[in-house]
Formats: sequence, C-alpha cells, structure tokens
Amino acid sequence: MTDPAEPSIIVVDPVPDGPTPILDEGSEAEEGRVGKVGWAFIGFSMLAGMIAGVLAFTITLPYLALEPGSTFETEEFVAVEGTPAFMSPGEVSFVTVTQRRLTPFRWVVARLDDGSEIFHEDELLQGRTLDEQREENAQLMITSQNSAIAAALGHLGFETDEPAGVVIVDVVEGGPLDGVLARNDVISSIDGRPVTELSDLVDYLQTQLDTSVQIVAGRAGEDPQTVTVELTRDTAGFLGVGAGEDPTGEERGAYIGEVIEGGSVEDLLEVGDRIVRVGDVPVASFGDLVPELVERRAGDVVSIEALRDTATGEELISGEVTLGVRILERAGLLNVSTQFRDADLPIEVRFTTENIGGPSAGLAFTMTVLDVLTEGDLTGGANIVVTGSIDRAGNIGPIGGVHQKAFAAVDVDADIFLVPAANLEEARAAVSADDLRIESVSTLNDALEIVAEFGGNATDLPTADEL
Repeated sequence: MTDPAEPSIIVVDPVPDGPTPILDEGSEAEEGRVGKVGWAFIGFSMLAGMIAGVLAFTITLPYLALEPGSTFETEEFVAVEGTPAFMSPGEVSFVTVTQRRLTPFRWVVARLDDGSEIFHEDELLQGRTLDEQREENAQLMITSQNSAIAAALGHLGFETDEPAGVVIVDVVEGGPLDGVLARNDVISSIDGRPVTELSDLVDYLQTQLDTSVQIVAGRAGEDPQTVTVELTRDTAGFLGVGAGEDPTGEERGAYIGEVIEGGSVEDLLEVGDRIVRVGDVPVASFGDLVPELVERRAGDVVSIEALRDTATGEELISGEVTLGVRILERAGLLNVSTQFRDADLPIEVRFTTENIGGPSAGLAFTMTVLDVLTEGDLTGGANIVVTGSIDRAGNIGPIGGVHQKAFAAVDVDADIFLVPAANLEEARAAVSADDLRIESVSTLNDALEIVAEFGGNATDLPTADEL
C-alpha cells in the first residue's frame, strides 16, 4: 500500500521473521510489482463495472413508474350497425398511462423525468400480480364501454334500460319472509300480477287491507318459489319524506328533498324544510331521523318541528302527525329496488380496443359515440383530449394517472384537456397553463358545453326520433 506521507517510497507487506525491505522508487522490482498490481486493479475495475452495468439494466426493483402514454383518436375504435356513421374532422382522443417496472437505470431516468412518478409496487398493485391487474383493467374497460354507450344513447333520448323485476335488498327480521326469501331474490309477480318495477309492487300493496298475498320470487337462473304472506299494519312509523342534499352543505336538520303524496306530513312540511326535532329528540340530519322513526310504530302520534327558510329569515314549523304504515314492511320487505336490464335498441355500438385497460376512457367513448351517430362536427375541428370514467347517467368520475396524461396531452398539442373535477388540481399542477388549457367536468353536459365553445354542434344534437 502506498504511504501518502512519503510519495517516493513504496512500503510492501513485511516478510515474516525478517526486516521490512525498502525499495527505491524506479527499481526493477518496484516496476514489476506496480505493473502487476495496476493491471490487476484495472482488470478488476473493468469487470466490476461490467457487472454493475449489466445489473443496472437487468435487475428489477420493487418499484413501478407511471409515465406519459399515448393519445388515441377514439373514432378509430368505434363501429356502429343499424344506422349511418358520420366521421368528422375534429378529434376526441383518450389518453393512456404507461406503467413500467424499474431497473436501477430506469429508476434514475424516471427520477429525472418530470412526467414520471415512482411508486412502490405494493401501492399500485395492492396485493395483485401484474397479470391480475391487467385482467382487472380489461374488465373495467368493458364496463366503461357499456356505460359510455348507455350514456350516449340516453343523452340522445333512447331508452337504454328496461325494468326486469324487483330485487330484494333486505327483509324484515323476524317477519314472514325472514328465512324464506333473501337478498338478491327477484320478485316477478304478486297475486298473479307481473311485477317489473317497484311501483307495480307498491301500488298493489296499497290496495290490499287485512289480507294475504302470494309473491313469486327467486334467484336468477333458478326456479322461482311462491310464498303466501299475511299482510300486517304493524310496521315501523312512516313519516312520508325523502332525503335531499342541503344546498348550504350544513347539517342543520334533516333536509327534505321529497314530500310523499299521502304521507303523514303532506299538509305540514314541504321540500326544503329541515326537520330539527321529533318528539323530544333533536335531529341534526337524516342519520338522526331514521333510527328515531324505526323505534316508533305506525299509528303513533308524534310532534314535529322543522325550520323553513323564508324571505324574512327562518320560520319554525311545528305540529303533531300520525305516523303511517310502511307499505313494503306490510309484506315483510325492508328494502327493495327495481332491477334493470339492457333494452333492445335499433342501434348497435361496439368498440375495438385491444391491449388497453381501465375505465378512464369512458367520457371520450361517450362523446365519440355522439359524434359518430350524428351529422355535423361535435368538436368544431378542435383537438380535444379527454379523460374520466362515466356512468350510465352521464356522471363523470375521477381517474388515476392524470399527472402523466397531462404531459401526453401537451405532446399532441391538444386544444383543451378535459378532466374530472376531482382531478383538476393535480392536472393543473403537472403542466404550465401556457402549454395546455385544462378544464374540469362533472357531467356529460358539462363536457359538451365546454366543447361547444369551439364552434361544433355539441349542445345542438338531434334526438332519437330525429336520427
């Protein structure tokens, strides 16, 4: 080892039981030793470097990077049958995110890329394998496409769903159906009358007094059973109001969104009132109101207090009401809902996407279906990049990877990037407003109103009768 204090002297390992030889720099022995050590060190360094280089490119880390993906013009993936298809010069594109497993080299590259984000695999996969994640995303894509078609056709005025029976959510504990029928059983008839939606069941039960009825119900794919039910008037108390969303966002009572005709408070309360007391119990929300009514029986007389907003301020409304009978509970049903199936439509819409998964192209699919089925140009010739899931009613839901998608939208010079309202802040934080206009949407109508600014017919589409 070279002594740094004496650069002209090389001290070698001592010989056992003998003096330590000191060699003058430049001697033949020293040159031979230095040459061997130097070449060995160089060779070792080269080998270590080669191994490190191979490992940097081949070993995989437990980290994944989300990177900007590609944008796809959605129109290329849409096929329709049963009606003419209209191509337009504008573009509605959906955008993808690339997920990459990282090597040490790719980890460094991703760290230096503003468009990429690094996550531990557990955070993204959540216990799934990559293959399982791909399968799940493929199923989400199918569901997204079906919802997108329904949202588009529904916007044009087509009846995309039709009632197909009443499905049981829960039965009254200890009631006549407890242990006989259960959750997900479908009621198809009552006393020989077809039941296709909830109103069929409720309307008939309202006409029956102290009697029995025969209910036919069962699981899909199984033989239904006929159950005879003795109707009762002894149910939990029924007030006759439905919950609404308080526009103030405050919990100042149970906000009434619906007053049911024939209900106990029909002559006392109205939509927009807030129930603040039942009997001696204060009510701050519907969460307080429901259990209070469940504890009371039909026929009980209770005092009600409510607040009503007027032009001159809040007015206290009070009175006594007789709680009514819960119609469904008369037959031992606690909660049911109408089951729907896809209606037969004169138009068939299909998507031909392959190797693309996830629900985030839903809004783009819906807008493109509207564009393809109608004459004119939905986008006014603009390059519209869109992301966001969509349900059958046209509501837009949040998605993942909006950071990377914003970079991808910049890369294709999008005129505008539409994102779900919940993702707006993250999208705008990713890229400069000078590079990309980003707007948020909560519904399909929001998206169409924004796109109409580019001069297309997004807010002036024909109806189903005009197609």
